[in-house]
Amino acid sequence: MNNTQNINAPIRILLLGSGTEVGSSLLLLSEGKNEFEWLCPEESLLLDIARRAELDAMQFDVIIDALSLRYALQNDYGKFQSTLRYLSEQANTTLIMISSARVFSGNKDVPYAETEVPDSTESYAKALIAAESIVLSNPENIVLRTGWLFSGKGDDFVCRTLGLIQDGVNLAYKDDLIGSPTPVSDLVRVILSIVNQGHYGAQNKGVYHYCCAEEISWIRLVEAILATSSQFDPKAQVEVEAIGDSFPEVQETSAMQRQSLSCRKIFNHFGIKQRPWRSKLRSLVKELYQAS
Repeated sequence: MNNTQNINAPIRILLLGSGTEVGSSLLLLSEGKNEFEWLCPEESLLLDIARRAELDAMQFDVIIDALSLRYALQNDYGKFQSTLRYLSEQANTTLIMISSARVFSGNKDVPYAETEVPDSTESYAKALIAAESIVLSNPENIVLRTGWLFSGKGDDFVCRTLGLIQDGVNLAYKDDLIGSPTPVSDLVRVILSIVNQGHYGAQNKGVYHYCCAEEISWIRLVEAILATSSQFDPKAQVEVEAIGDSFPEVQETSAMQRQSLSCRKIFNHFGIKQRPWRSKLRSLVKELYQAS
């Protein structure tokens, strides 16, 4: 299925989930880059075993699964897993699955390494774990786990938080998680780097982790959103003060779970460095207010 005849030809990428947060960002942020050519089958094709011939007819060098992150709780995700199994059996094509830190229970005091066994029992996590197992059955494939993604589009937590502020709804200050926020644009940078390096000879396969530098608790992340929002909306300043009043009590009563990832392996193998997330979050919140 892959195109190896012309080294100067663009890398043909079969993108599963082109309409998702990650998929649409891959297309947007690679616009004008002639080294990539995107094949974007509709989701109905990916769920229909009778249409496998249409997949077979496509010529591609690498596959990116950007659908599982958003689709894992759908009733027909099993059909998509069947397609992942079918594509994973193509020995000459690498499949890169984008997965999540949520496959881990969070019952650790340090970030999770790639060698640790996913152990979450949540329905979403169990679906992703099953898909990871399918993908990793082919030793040429890659699973890339990431952290708390945000893009300022759709229903991500930044948009939801800003929406609640503007609607005058009191925010819930549950603080039981520690993780690493990661802009979708930064994840896209990492994915495309892996694709490029793999296409030009890198032999690195298996499981990798990438999230931005700096862990933060959930309530401190909300506070970071509010701190920028308060420049544009006085309601946000009220929420900042409310968090300050309630935080000590919340911190004492919450059992913290760590949904953060160790990212040393991806640096050692691909030279990919973690970037900070705060500046991107601040500029994103500013953009959303200016656009509203």
